[in-house]
Amino acid sequence: MDTFESRKKSLSTANQKLLTIIASWLLASTLMNWIYRNTPTYFSVKHAGLDGLLPLTLSWLTFTGLFLLIINKASKIADGKDLAGRLLFMSWLLFSSSVMLRLKFTIPAATLLIVNLTSLILARDIFFSAIRTSWLPDKLLSISGIAMVSFNLYVIPWEDTKNRLFSGSEAGTLVPLLLVYIAIILALMIVFNMKSSFLNNDRTVVAVVIIAMLLQIFLSGRILYARYETLSTPTYDFNLFAQMFHSMAEKLQPITTLERNMPLSHFSIHLSPVYYLMLPFYLLFRTPATLNVLQAIIVGSGMIPMVLIARHFRLKSNLQTALSLIYLFSAALMTSGFYDLHENCFLVPFLLWLILSIEKKNSLGMTVFTLLTLSVKEDAALYIWALAAFIIFDRKMVKQGLAMLFASGAYFIGAIRYLNNSGEGAMTGRFEGLIGVPEWSLLSVPYSVIRNPGFILSKVFAEEKLAYIIQMMSPLAFMPLLSRKLTRWILLIPFLLMNLMVDYQYQYDMRFQYNYGSYILLFYMALLFVKDHTDTEQMSGVEKTIRKPTCRNMAISSLLAIAMTSGILISAAHLAQYEHYPRKLEASKASLDSMKNVMDQIPDESSVLATCFLTGYLSGRDTLYDIDYNLVDGTYFRADYIVMDLRPDYKGDHETLLPMFISDGYELMIMNEDEILLLKRSDVP
Repeated sequence: MDTFESRKKSLSTANQKLLTIIASWLLASTLMNWIYRNTPTYFSVKHAGLDGLLPLTLSWLTFTGLFLLIINKASKIADGKDLAGRLLFMSWLLFSSSVMLRLKFTIPAATLLIVNLTSLILARDIFFSAIRTSWLPDKLLSISGIAMVSFNLYVIPWEDTKNRLFSGSEAGTLVPLLLVYIAIILALMIVFNMKSSFLNNDRTVVAVVIIAMLLQIFLSGRILYARYETLSTPTYDFNLFAQMFHSMAEKLQPITTLERNMPLSHFSIHLSPVYYLMLPFYLLFRTPATLNVLQAIIVGSGMIPMVLIARHFRLKSNLQTALSLIYLFSAALMTSGFYDLHENCFLVPFLLWLILSIEKKNSLGMTVFTLLTLSVKEDAALYIWALAAFIIFDRKMVKQGLAMLFASGAYFIGAIRYLNNSGEGAMTGRFEGLIGVPEWSLLSVPYSVIRNPGFILSKVFAEEKLAYIIQMMSPLAFMPLLSRKLTRWILLIPFLLMNLMVDYQYQYDMRFQYNYGSYILLFYMALLFVKDHTDTEQMSGVEKTIRKPTCRNMAISSLLAIAMTSGILISAAHLAQYEHYPRKLEASKASLDSMKNVMDQIPDESSVLATCFLTGYLSGRDTLYDIDYNLVDGTYFRADYIVMDLRPDYKGDHETLLPMFISDGYELMIMNEDEILLLKRSDVP
């Protein structure tokens, strides 16, 4: 017992010191923001370099010493209060204010409001203490916190923010939408608080999981299937994968001519051996549509390990049901495949199985799913690093965490070296906007965070990212931000680094593949939050049910209802935008069949030059090029056949290109108006 108490005390002391270091860093950064208040470019990469490091470091050390002295001297009169936490809250208030002065009357102030409201929730003990004890420091901090949020509300340009969030919506529809939103939340709260044997049994959970999984696969799979069948998938990025799988099926090599206008292994661009796991299914159903539908199945399958994690956490059946429905309607899982197949979809089940293995301390499972996750893509190591750091600091699984860290680090370094030396080079350019010291390359990114956190926040709070943050977080009711365990926040790093800190627009777009991994870690944080606030505790290995305050149960049910409702509305909005693909498949069947019949006349062994949306259907051949990327200054690959899309919404500049191709020795074979055009090189038999 003495050993346990001493460890607990040592851990508490370490946490206090860490909070103190963070608080002093925020205060030092506040001072730097104030010094450079008249420098408009201070929140830019220019000021994330080595300039200014010395005064920041000296200020940081000074404030750290001062805070430690305050904690030491005031601990006796603080009556057990968390002084380090209060210093951190104070430092955040000052830092946030200095940032707000730069962001005032801009849309990023709305994102800052979300963070500030979160800080008030996390610091709620200070407010409760101010009410109960009337301790002056807590009163001052409480008043300052309320004043900060009030000022934040004042500086938000509400009209611009509303237009950003609800672009294209009529003002009159917002109130009814809000009423529907509230009504659904209340209805769900009533359902999940019902004392019903039907809702609170394992059979119901199993039925809900199966139905929800199949429904998610159907809702996204039908759109992905229709995109291919309506000849709506582009060369970049689906049709090149279709050709790659043709090569894998024929030669077991991921060769494509589409990706870089020459025969090239896709693994020279991204190292993704995980694609071979899809190959048996592609061989069974030899059509590119299989690949798109498989993506939906892979994502949907992640619901199984998610529910197993919830069961491992001893969550009640109604909570497991609620989490299954939240998974079903998570927009990040539903819509991230709408730009067609990408290897990132495997991150969903692999990370969830890895998390389950971590929770069960299953070393074999951790090894297998760490390796499988790394096989997805070279940058998948980022998610392993986050989980490794989490289990080292939160679960004290030091050996396992270090093994994951070193394995993923070695794989990442090896993959980058391979791509740089034998491939086309690693794609690190998307992070150039964060590199304050060019000589350090990507190692400069964490330094930039420390050197100028205001610059990093200006990236995260960019106005075009506000809607994205809400769409990612609201289907989880912002629960990932509500944990007061600092070690849990490690899991936020991939979301910040992969999605929010970059300028590459597709990495913060709900319709693209970059959300999968980050969202799964956010979902894990939400699961941990729910686990921390359930009605069951484990004591000495024996499960004992303890009655919690009713308000806590209501708070959890409210958050779950908000998460589910947000997911339903956001996913429904995205699905509605893509519903025209299934409709087009039905309405344009005759025209599509006619186009496909024309392309079927081209021999499989012939080389083809085609427009963007036709390369997918023509992908079952070794030599295939995209006109838009292959044609440069009048020169192009002289393929046996040329196919051009004439559909009004898809056609290119065929009026200019057709005379050029004919003058170069091509013969017009077929030209169906508003459908397709087929040319054949005159010397081809």
